[in-house]
Amino acid sequence: MKLWNYAVKVENLDAASDFYVATLNAEPRIKGTVLGSDYRLLRLGDTRLILFTRAPYEDLLDEAVPLGFLHAVFEVEDLDAHVAALRREGATFIMPPQEIEAEFGRRRIAFFIAPGGVRTEIMEIIEDSGLA
Repeated sequence: MKLWNYAVKVENLDAASDFYVATLNAEPRIKGTVLGSDYRLLRLGDTRLILFTRAPYEDLLDEAVPLGFLHAVFEVEDLDAHVAALRREGATFIMPPQEIEAEFGRRRIAFFIAPGGVRTEIMEIIEDSGLA
């Protein structure tokens, strides 16, 4: 398992992307839409940062999601095994397992709330575009 990216909600995708490029030498990689949410994916060395104007799961929550940190994404080899373990531990799922496709490729994902209220995503890569 490894950290694949972290996600941040911003007011303006272009302004936020330009900021990270100018100040931290981020490399813009992909612009797109996933689960109805526009995003920009940037690389900062081995780290990916995805900027969103709204969380992909925002409509599934009972509260508005403020600007700032949204969630961390961990790449796993076997999504089903991790989902089962999370359920045994009583994790609260925001979004149950599902398959998505975007500019970065095809993935199986699930969002849950970790202890301390941290929104977290696990992701199994089915097909990778190599663009991220």
